[in-house]
Amino acid sequence: MKNHLFLLIFIAGFTLQFSAFSQKVKNRIEPGRMYNAGDSLYAPRFGFTSKVPQGWTGTLPRETEIFLLNLSTGTFGEIFVFGRNTVDLKALAEEWKAGVDVTETLRLQAENPQLSGNMLSSEAKAVGNFIPTKKRAFAAIRCGNTGTCVTVLAVSQDDNYEEVSKAAEEFLASATFDAPREIDPYLDFDWKEFLSNKLLIVYDEFQGGEQKTQVNLCADGSFEAKIKKKGLMKDFNPEYKGNMVGSWSVESKNSEAVLTLTFSKKDLSPVVAQLKFIKEELYVNDERYYASQSMKCK
Repeated sequence: MKNHLFLLIFIAGFTLQFSAFSQKVKNRIEPGRMYNAGDSLYAPRFGFTSKVPQGWTGTLPRETEIFLLNLSTGTFGEIFVFGRNTVDLKALAEEWKAGVDVTETLRLQAENPQLSGNMLSSEAKAVGNFIPTKKRAFAAIRCGNTGTCVTVLAVSQDDNYEEVSKAAEEFLASATFDAPREIDPYLDFDWKEFLSNKLLIVYDEFQGGEQKTQVNLCADGSFEAKIKKKGLMKDFNPEYKGNMVGSWSVESKNSEAVLTLTFSKKDLSPVVAQLKFIKEELYVNDERYYASQSMKCK
């Protein structure tokens, strides 16, 4: 007798988003989220922590690794923030004078680089896809002692250059560096909360998407299921069919979980399902699945 349900969960009306389900880890930067003045920012990959300057907002656009700060006062001002491995700042100062590609789309040529401790800064001529013409630019880089550095490239109008460059410099100067970390975005993810009051639906891909199993997981630990013996379900114990009730529990660690369904019918063994997230997508035993809000749970 097989002991695993292959659950295909359907999401009604919403898509799983990284920012919606990632647990907060020391204010870890999340793609797509808007940060306001005073909000803490933490980039674990570079061990970098700082705060959004007063008068600014920030966001990490999806599919990029460059954090963007914008002036919120109605005047133009942008600060691009990106990390890199440690570098010799004296040698970098000479490269800046000659001109250097700081990313694939941003080129920087410094006018008078100044090195102070672990920070290099300079007014600069910046060229790139994101840089408006006829604007002034300021660049600075600060390195920690744990193998990483963070660069800021600020772009402003001529009349607010001092304000923007000062904000960029203070953003770096007030920051702290600690040991870089690779953090699971689902660290301490609350699977119990996520699964509570969800409707799990299995579809038969061989029957034009016909529903073959429905499971309502309620927050009080009970479940109601309607199981159809079709398609991939035909090899399961025939006793697992029709309207069924029982209790459910989940054990989890970060992006993976084990869901157990215990049936009220005593002669049926519990059913176990292996759940996991892969790049924001839910899978059961390497098969994609989705979820929606249950209408039966109270």
